[in-house]
Amino acid sequence: MGAPWWGPVLLAVAVAVSYHSYLVWMGQQWWKDEYYGHGVLIPLISGYVLYRQRARLAALPREGGGWGLVILIGALLLRAAGQFLEVHFLSGFALVATFYGLVLWVGGRHVARAALFPIAFLLFMIPLSRLLVEKLSMPMQLFSARWAGQLAAGIIPGLQVQGVSIATPDYSFSVAIPCSGLKSLIAMSALGALYAYLVEGPPLRRVALFLAAFPLALLANLVRIFVTVILGNTIGPAAAEGFFHTLSGAFVFLVALAGLFALGGILGCRKMREDI
Repeated sequence: MGAPWWGPVLLAVAVAVSYHSYLVWMGQQWWKDEYYGHGVLIPLISGYVLYRQRARLAALPREGGGWGLVILIGALLLRAAGQFLEVHFLSGFALVATFYGLVLWVGGRHVARAALFPIAFLLFMIPLSRLLVEKLSMPMQLFSARWAGQLAAGIIPGLQVQGVSIATPDYSFSVAIPCSGLKSLIAMSALGALYAYLVEGPPLRRVALFLAAFPLALLANLVRIFVTVILGNTIGPAAAEGFFHTLSGAFVFLVALAGLFALGGILGCRKMREDI
């Protein structure tokens, strides 16, 4: 027999009060942090996936899961730790765990299993701390400069790469943090997870699709830097840093997205699931 109806209602109110400050902070980060502008879309997508599966979820047996209450208690303790330490992403993880704990406690293991992906997908809405972003950016800047420079060196004689800088006889370019590819990597990881979930195919191939989102985002960013260096050296800085630079972010995303769809076709994951 499931938990009384008033229990989840009271707990939902308690959760809303407990996470109010974090939700406000997260909304502010979505608005002002260029790395997480997509964050506002994540809960909308999760909600839509759950809505599309509402008939299936309603037909599943309700058992009530005691482990859900255990997860809830652990999540609220993690939330308290995140607030005390002022580590915001801990509170984000706690929030997602709280949602899963609620579903498991109220609906039981069958409902929780069916709702696992849309709940886990909420992890992509959590802004990482700025320190972690900066620590990840530098290795990606060095990687991008090195390999884009090597690609361009086959076309431009005299090209040199020093750290994050690429210098040609007529143009120099530094791979700054926004050009590291991290922003595309974060967005593509979410898109790769969603795409792998929505297509039909063997589980291992769908996992491969998700994992492929990471190298595809890096490869697309290398192409952007390569094209920028070629344009800057052959046409001039205005061509490299003007119109193309303005649209280069969208260019990277579209190239990576095209690569993801192409890989899906190669792996035989062409058909979308009919239950979503």
